[in-house]
Amino acid sequence: MLLPFKSLARDHPLIRALLLRALARLRRLAHAPPGLYTLCYHRVPDRHRAGLAAQIGYLQRHGRFVGADEAVTLLETGAAATERHFLVTFDDGYADTVEVALPVLRAAGVPAILFLVSDWLDTPPASPPGPYVDREMVRIWLDAGMEIGSHGRSHARIATLDDVAAEREIAGSRRALAVETGQRVLHFACPWGVAERDYRPDRDPGLALGSGYATFFTTRRGVARGAADLPALPRHVIEPEWPLHEIDALMGARLAGR
Repeated sequence: MLLPFKSLARDHPLIRALLLRALARLRRLAHAPPGLYTLCYHRVPDRHRAGLAAQIGYLQRHGRFVGADEAVTLLETGAAATERHFLVTFDDGYADTVEVALPVLRAAGVPAILFLVSDWLDTPPASPPGPYVDREMVRIWLDAGMEIGSHGRSHARIATLDDVAAEREIAGSRRALAVETGQRVLHFACPWGVAERDYRPDRDPGLALGSGYATFFTTRRGVARGAADLPALPRHVIEPEWPLHEIDALMGARLAGR
């Protein structure tokens, strides 16, 4: 029995590369419909600085970059559906987001949001793949005009938590980050971000929006077009070393006649 496409792409890098190369022959970002396309990055090692810059430059030729707060306004007013918009997000709070990615973003004039795990500012994980940002790095990020959001209090799998613990992860992290930074914290990115496995769709987006967040980001691929998407915003998980044709394959639309 053949493995599904997603399993092949996830578990077999060579097969994944071949499949995406073939798919890129049929799809182009230039043909993608209007809407908000959110990119989700994690690590950006220095060796992939140029790759990130190339991806940002490529996306700039196909749409307009916006920050998370502006993205909410676009979705609420319906203006997101008038052209392509790109939102850059970083999960977990790795130090290289500030050390490597921030200079690339500033050079390109591109805004971004960093989703922080609030407890990790005091007690970062001792195991790889750190290191993680400290308070000074968060200040540098904010002083550069970038945004922050919450990635939970401890990076727990929220779907496995009872209601009280889920509230602590979601709302508690918002309160902690607001006190820590003096910033409004309006955006929540669910750790791992897969419905049913990582969060409960019938509970957790409501907890987030009810506690003062404007958004609940997932890792479901797709494009957001209106306010109805705010409780489960799609994101495209991207690695900075991926070649540009993979952006076409994953985010583009089918060419006419193909």
